[in-house]
Amino acid sequence: MGMTHLSESEFVRAADASMTREERAAFDAHLASCPSCRETLEAQMIARRALAARPIAPARDLSAAVRASLEAERPWIERLNWRRLSLRVAPIAAALTIVALLLVRTADTTAVAADSSATDHTVASALWSGEVTDDQLLSLFLQARPDDALSTYVKEK
Repeated sequence: MGMTHLSESEFVRAADASMTREERAAFDAHLASCPSCRETLEAQMIARRALAARPIAPARDLSAAVRASLEAERPWIERLNWRRLSLRVAPIAAALTIVALLLVRTADTTAVAADSSATDHTVASALWSGEVTDDQLLSLFLQARPDDALSTYVKEK
């Protein structure tokens, strides 16, 4: 029948010297007859000494460290400062809007000037031009093709 070995918690308590005298006596008696447990205790003692030799540096500002780790976990879209970004983008958007309005207005006045300089419209434009009477409009619908020149059918007054 096989020998039962000591538990992990017993090795830890032995390395910490937190066993009672009776527990330590039973522990030592087992170690005397079990080379495997002696090796395990030696490894536990080496690890214990290595950890004790390492200095523990306390965090200077724990709240800053926690905030930094939380900040690193947030997605990039949430890390943007929208207030600062909108204050920088708003003047650019306003300037572009003004430029676009000026360009549209200039294009409209140019189109109106081009329309007024052209004296002859197509028959299709007779509906909105206001240059024909109702009788002339009816005559255009009955006789003309839409792409014909309006001056062909309507005599100027």
